[in-house]
Amino acid sequence: YAAGGCGADVSSMALPVYSGPFGPPQAERLLWRSGFGPRPGEERSLSKKGLHGAVGHLLASRKENLVGPPPRVNGRRLYPLDKFGHDHLWWLDQMVRTTRPLHERMTLVWHDWFATSNETVGSQRLMIRQNNMFRRAGLGSFPGLVQRVTENPAMLLYLNGLESEKGAPNENYARELMELFTLGHGSGYTERD
Repeated sequence: YAAGGCGADVSSMALPVYSGPFGPPQAERLLWRSGFGPRPGEERSLSKKGLHGAVGHLLASRKENLVGPPPRVNGRRLYPLDKFGHDHLWWLDQMVRTTRPLHERMTLVWHDWFATSNETVGSQRLMIRQNNMFRRAGLGSFPGLVQRVTENPAMLLYLNGLESEKGAPNENYARELMELFTLGHGSGYTERD
């Protein structure tokens, strides 16, 4: 697989691997880099697993649990599918209370990478559906993720995919896919592509 489609064979590139000490300070840094920071004492317990054990723990597929009480607004539970702004509060709650911080971090990364907005989509339900798609597929293959994004209703609305017809495609998504999401500006694709 070529990184970003640029032709570079990453399978032959040697990446530096950290081999220094792995105590609470290094575990804390890992928790900040792979999530949103440690809960109290989490860096100590993670450091006891050693570096490889800690990385394995962060990458492990396991059921997500939310730790702590759910948030409330004016004493009432959140309605992320129906109340304005509650979708954002719901997602922030996922980030704060998750037991799988790497999944939430990657959900945020892919949401930023594929850059959709409810301002254009106009459906909290579709945005949350896309968010959940990133959560499920965000640690898988990039080509697989791109395929899911291409078929995602929020992206279809955001980049005019619903305006495409056989013989008269709307090129907005194709252009963004090549220029912003995968290959990069000036990477050799043409208008015909």
